[in-house]
Amino acid sequence: MTEKEKDKGFSGIGPWIAVGSELPCSVIALLLVGQILGAAVGGPSGATWGAILGAISGFFLGVYGVYKTIGYLELIERKSQERPRYMPPMEEILEDVAFDQEDESSE
Repeated sequence: MTEKEKDKGFSGIGPWIAVGSELPCSVIALLLVGQILGAAVGGPSGATWGAILGAISGFFLGVYGVYKTIGYLELIERKSQERPRYMPPMEEILEDVAFDQEDESSE
């Protein structure tokens, strides 16, 4: 473990808690939506099938969300570790610079 990792502590744990809770939240949310819609359409047996279909679709939606979130967090981490590049504004690039001419006979 490097010094930088030791100093970091729990400062970077927030995004990973969000990623870890994303899958269960999407499963539970779509389970409830499926149960309510299934009960409205098919009664008690429809509620069971709606809950099953909602949980399965919530699982796949949650896995996709976790995949995209991890990719985004890695992109942010990669950009934060890059060395910033300086690009001067176009006015500074096109500026006509007059250099001071020193007397060459003093050599």
